[in-house]
Amino acid sequence: MKTKTAAALGIKRLYHYQSFEKPERLARIFTDGTLYFSRPRDFNDPWDCRPFYNKSALDDPQDYDRAVRWFVHCDRTHNTALSEEEHVRRENEVRGNRKFLEWLIDEMTAAMEKAIQEQYRVYCLSTHPDSTLMWAHYAASCRGVCLEFSVENELFCGALPVAYLHSYPRFSVAATDEDENLQPLLTKSAVWSYEDEFRLIVSEDPFVFPDVSTTKEGLLALPKGALRSVIVGAEMPASDREVVKTLVADSGWGVELKVASLVPDRYEFQITDFKP
Repeated sequence: MKTKTAAALGIKRLYHYQSFEKPERLARIFTDGTLYFSRPRDFNDPWDCRPFYNKSALDDPQDYDRAVRWFVHCDRTHNTALSEEEHVRRENEVRGNRKFLEWLIDEMTAAMEKAIQEQYRVYCLSTHPDSTLMWAHYAASCRGVCLEFSVENELFCGALPVAYLHSYPRFSVAATDEDENLQPLLTKSAVWSYEDEFRLIVSEDPFVFPDVSTTKEGLLALPKGALRSVIVGAEMPASDREVVKTLVADSGWGVELKVASLVPDRYEFQITDFKP
């Protein structure tokens, strides 16, 4: 892959913000040793993981031919019972009818969106533990937590950066490059750039892909030692802080407990050790 992973970029820590409205989500990490990966359909960005396959590229004869050959390959791969004569007829039909080819691309767009929703799960991370907007948007207005993970393990080392664009990306149905095929899962509008997001992308059982971890009902085992600290939000109620403190202490994992506090004279958070 040309896309560099978090480890290749020299990043040492990544952070995941979440609310504490359901304490069992955090408790499960310590009791079961698992992380919950979200379905793309649950993201708050309505364009996220919704690929658009480019039809205007068909104006280029080479791109037109690539698209035709890709659909012909799919037809021959998935319809092996058809005769050679029927395969040739289908190829001639799609090659000689641009409107039909455009319709196939539209169908491909819908099918790929559905496949992404069914086959993949994503764990979202940031490089910043002190982002005001992240605490507000993803940690219940600073009443939740931020989890600090080490990148020096077999899972988080493979986190991939999200690309932020000003124009909606147009993908080719005939793409064979691994990076290009992953881009629908790693591309967002530039308005989200404050997140500085990295993603862990896995498949969801029963879908299994080479060199890709697989979740069961969204759950995946957390590598030992990957969780380095739990940071409680500046506005988290004292009662919830005690619950988090007990979870961390009882785990025996050696995880640090920290707090994001308001800096009195600046629009900033400071991350310090939790002191009862």
